[in-house]
Amino acid sequence: MDDVNNKKKIKKKKRILNKILTLLLLIMIMILFGTVIYLNIIPIKYTILIFLLTILITLLLVLCNFSKKKGFRIIGYFFSILIISITLFLEIYLVNTLGFLMNATKGSYLIKNYNLVVLNDSNYKSIKDLDNKNIGIYNIDDIIKELQKKINKKIDVKYEEYDSKEELINNLLNSKIDSIILEDNELSLLKENDNDIYNKLKSIDNIKIKNDISNIKNAIDINKDSFNIYISGIDTYGNINEVSRSDVNILVTVNPKSEKILMTWIPRDYFVDINKGVNDKLTHAGMYGIDTSIEAIEKLLDVNINYYLKVNFTSVIKVVDLLKGIKVYNDETFTTNDNITFKKGNITLNGEEALSFVRDRKHVTGGDIGRGRNQIKVLEALINKVLSKDLLKNYNKLLKALDGSFVTNLDQNTILSFIKRELIKRRNWQIESAILTGSDGREYTYSVPSQTLYVMMPDEDMVNSTKEDIRKVLDGD
Repeated sequence: MDDVNNKKKIKKKKRILNKILTLLLLIMIMILFGTVIYLNIIPIKYTILIFLLTILITLLLVLCNFSKKKGFRIIGYFFSILIISITLFLEIYLVNTLGFLMNATKGSYLIKNYNLVVLNDSNYKSIKDLDNKNIGIYNIDDIIKELQKKINKKIDVKYEEYDSKEELINNLLNSKIDSIILEDNELSLLKENDNDIYNKLKSIDNIKIKNDISNIKNAIDINKDSFNIYISGIDTYGNINEVSRSDVNILVTVNPKSEKILMTWIPRDYFVDINKGVNDKLTHAGMYGIDTSIEAIEKLLDVNINYYLKVNFTSVIKVVDLLKGIKVYNDETFTTNDNITFKKGNITLNGEEALSFVRDRKHVTGGDIGRGRNQIKVLEALINKVLSKDLLKNYNKLLKALDGSFVTNLDQNTILSFIKRELIKRRNWQIESAILTGSDGREYTYSVPSQTLYVMMPDEDMVNSTKEDIRKVLDGD
């Protein structure tokens, strides 16, 4: 009697195990295909084929799981667990991809960090000390109005409006007002260009303001039509959406039909129109938002920029290391401030070396131009490595390294359609580069109108030649 009961218990356990494995198998397959269909990353004919084969294999495994023969059940159990594991692994990849793309394309906005600035030798230590005092402001816009609302919730103040930042600072230095409002980049410029005045000031509070910015126009089908994408590289560990000077400015022109890419590097100190005929360094345009940088480059090169990619270049370290290094050709031997020596010829760079290689401008021929040449080399090497099979080896780690390190106005579906196209037909991309140059100069600028700053005056012949090169790539000539 006991033997009969034991056999019944064993059969019952087997039936439970069969049901659990079968249920898990069906759930995992349904979730996986639901994700695949949602992402629309695999061509439909392959999706249907894979789906039919998977259903057939699943039915065979279910029959094996419920077979009376022990051998078939063992085979069914083994392959059921194997397929569940594989689908779970693939689901993690796809979900990570989806989350990464959603984070990078979740909307265009900028964050400005404003400081309540007082004299360094004053007794003011916090925003509460400014209650019933005077605060100087200039250039009132919607963001400043939002800032005033936040301040008014904490203290009662009287605002005094000035026509320029210079007048604002001078009135604080002369004790005509108690405090002024300056944005982070304005303080940074003051420290860089007039350290004596900067040392007389201190920030007692800061307030972050988030503001939506308009998406760039001219969206197109990047799998069929030629397009321009602006890469803005910032050298900061902060929030990628915070306004910042753009240290790296590259226009990438892509023709998907001719499979050609032209990367045009523009010097950070290029003297360009950033505000209706008023010129400044291109790097300073980033202080007013990526829209301003884009408009400046469109005027300079007479192009329409379809998309942008804002990148934190300090993430280069992680990406290069995950890709097990990159290879570039170095034009000359030089030693950086980090005490790293790069020999002339073909060299292999790890993450730390790659960042030092693209940062240095004091020890390479041509200064900033030489640095731009090296930045192009590293970017090209990264593109080639990412398009190779090395990407799959560190896929999830690479996504984590890049998460939060870039933002783009390319929408999720556009990116996925491009990946889908590459899966169908791997294109043999030909990458070329152009580096704009110019002559040294000193000029008054939009951001610092009170004194002359070093700028690079564009070489008009080279600019015109580059315009023609861009046109040829766009037109497929």
